[in-house]
Amino acid sequence: MTKVTVDLGPVQETLLIPLLGRAVETRKDNGLIHDEKAVHIVESLDYDFSKWEKSKSLSGATIRTRMFDDDVQSFLADYPTGTVVEIGCGLNTRFERLDNGQAQWFDLDLPDSLALRRQFFQDQPRRTMLEASVLETDWMEPVAATGGPWCIISEAVIIYFETAQA
Repeated sequence: MTKVTVDLGPVQETLLIPLLGRAVETRKDNGLIHDEKAVHIVESLDYDFSKWEKSKSLSGATIRTRMFDDDVQSFLADYPTGTVVEIGCGLNTRFERLDNGQAQWFDLDLPDSLALRRQFFQDQPRRTMLEASVLETDWMEPVAATGGPWCIISEAVIIYFETAQA
């Protein structure tokens, strides 16, 4: 099998931490998250994950992902035809894990992250990948066109911003 090359900037590379965390949890008998797609992606990447395997960030990222999943599930329970916007989506599989068959989804990330993402995910009628920085505003137009309500999540992006940007 030909492995997919990872070519990310240093900040974008951190998207591999929650991916690995979900894969590790999936391999456990009673893991916090079950995500076979994450396992597949980890196995498909030409990347040395060993630097993250013992990191405390790994378990923290997995717990954080679970908390965000719970928030999105609550939103979808209240607004089944609402719109979910995932800022800095990386290689997240939230759509695969939580989609209710009715909501609109937007996955927003920087060009290098989305180039990698497109190796494993495609746009669908209710799911669109948007190549942009959250600091820009062009991405807001297609999101606003859905009419809302919106659930906008940013799992680990704002921590990299200067205070004024956040």
